[in-house]
Amino acid sequence: MSETSQQTVSILAVEDDPGDFGLIQAYARLAELGINGGKGSVTWAKTLAEGVAAAQSNKPDVVLLDLSLPDSTGIATVHAMRAALPDMPIVVLTGHDNHTLAAAALQAGAQDYLVKGQFAQDALGRAVRHALVRHTLELRLKESEKILLDSRNHLKEQVGKMTLQMKELRDEFEDVNTTLRVLLDNRNKDKSAAQDALAREMSQEVAPFLLKLKKSVRDHKQARLLDVIENNLQQLASAYGNTNACTLLFWQLTPVEIQVASMIKQGLSTKDIATALSLSPETINVHRKHIRKKLGLSSKADNLRSHLTSLPG
Repeated sequence: MSETSQQTVSILAVEDDPGDFGLIQAYARLAELGINGGKGSVTWAKTLAEGVAAAQSNKPDVVLLDLSLPDSTGIATVHAMRAALPDMPIVVLTGHDNHTLAAAALQAGAQDYLVKGQFAQDALGRAVRHALVRHTLELRLKESEKILLDSRNHLKEQVGKMTLQMKELRDEFEDVNTTLRVLLDNRNKDKSAAQDALAREMSQEVAPFLLKLKKSVRDHKQARLLDVIENNLQQLASAYGNTNACTLLFWQLTPVEIQVASMIKQGLSTKDIATALSLSPETINVHRKHIRKKLGLSSKADNLRSHLTSLPG
């Protein structure tokens, strides 16, 4: 026998006919539904009201429900029992072999049905055990559906929270972007104003004095140095506030190499640079080699002045 057939099954028979109840009791014993086939496994109720009260009190494993009772008849009987005891497996007893009625009973919540006078102990045992198995499966299905529904609701709640958080982050990001745009715009305005102010001061306060010096100087070396100073000041004014590739590359150079590179960019020869800086031409050539190496000019075909001139700033 299976585990279901060996277990003790308590039955509530809601049946108003004593003879039919006696048969149910006998068949239950023969089908070994009780403890060693004992009679105590079947409880009797003669009306729907008595059946509901007994079921609520004794909690049987299965209810055998007659559809023709003194206080209820037809499918309404199944509905009433299901409403009072929604988690109780029901096997319907009907006096007519009516398939339409049987199907309606199953749709109303019954697990199985038996036609009076057309079943014996085997059919009763099979119907009861099948009702218990189907009821267990239904409970598991409902539990699974509840778990799925709870998971879906939880997931929906999490998605809602994440959507809200993403919206808040997006709004915050847009606020930060707006602030940065305003700051950058103000910075550009300030830089432009500072460049204009520096250029104005250079033209008004520095350029006139340089011009006087250039007119008064007769020494070729000093005149060349003044040209270099003037050119460098102009570049400084135009590049003020800009951090460009040229500036970053010049960070690699020593102060003397920066001076040499600046003069090379202006088109001065090695001899003129040496004269302006009071260094030998050989020393200037060494500086040129160092500058080329630091700027990545490994090929002799790469012209140093052309490269310096091509750099922005």
